[in-house]
Formats: sequence, C-alpha cells, structure tokens
Amino acid sequence: MPIISGNHLRGYFLEEPEFNYITEEHAERLKNSIVFPHDLIFTHAGNIGQVAMIPDGCKYDRYVLSQRQFYLRCDETKVVPEFLLLFFHSASGQHELLSYANQTGVPSIAQPASNLKKIPFKCPPIHEQLMWQEQVHPLLSQYLNNRLENERLSSLRDTLLPKLMSGELDVSDIDL
Repeated sequence: MPIISGNHLRGYFLEEPEFNYITEEHAERLKNSIVFPHDLIFTHAGNIGQVAMIPDGCKYDRYVLSQRQFYLRCDETKVVPEFLLLFFHSASGQHELLSYANQTGVPSIAQPASNLKKIPFKCPPIHEQLMWQEQVHPLLSQYLNNRLENERLSSLRDTLLPKLMSGELDVSDIDL
C-alpha cells in the first residue's frame, strides 16, 4: 500500500510521482491511518500548512499516511470536500492552521486533530455548496487534467531527450 508523505501534498490535490510502500498486513495494523478519495490530508510536522485532497481517479483506491500527516474525512451530506479544501488554501484558512504551530525545533501542530476541530469555519447550507461545486468542478477537473498532462510530457521529455542527445534517436524518426 502506498504511503503519503509531505512530498505528495504540494498542490491542491494529491501528487503521485512515486511512493514508498508497506504491506497490506502492516497497513491493516495502521487502519486509523488509511485514507481514501475525498479525504483531506494535512501535514502537522515539518511543512505545516500543506493541505491536499485525494481526488477521484487516482492511482490507488486507498493509501496510508506517514507519521507527519493527518486527515479529515468530510460528512458529504454536510460539506463538499472541495469547499473545505479551498478554505484551507485561503489566507484565512492558512492563518487558522498555522495559529496552532509550535515553532521550536521542527515546526509542528500539537494535537492536530483536536486543534483542527477548533478552527472556526462558516459553512453555507449544503444546497449552496452543491451549486458552488457545479460551477467550480469544471475548473478543478481542468486543473487536474493539466497537471496529469504536464506529468506525461515531463516523462516523455525525460525518456526522449537522453536518446536524442546520445544520437540513439534521430529527430527525423519522430512522427509529429
């Protein structure tokens, strides 16, 4: 099972370049650290303030969190996960998250789950959030599609450029 670390939380959504893994048996012993699509993942030690959501259509159907991460699973009858995600990426959401940070030694948030519950969040009625989601969903989908395309193009570049530079590949061999 793949392990989510802070390296996977650089944007709005989980990034999946490569993972470390643990066995399914070990993951079962860490069942409180298993996360799924729509869960929000936070870093509580090191690069605090990182927040990303596991999107639909990711490489795996479940993941396990490293020791420096914690998660929030939304009751989707009350809140749209993307709405909360964008709140935590806003200036006020970041301010609230960082207000619980301890700056001595490695920056961290003590009792992250308890402190997360203390953050004030004015949640509009679910029907308003769903109307908002209808408008925002195409933009978020395009963001994810662009990111995936960038990853594919980077991989293609990393494969072809060394061959081109070594003379192993001739530009005239490429069918554009």
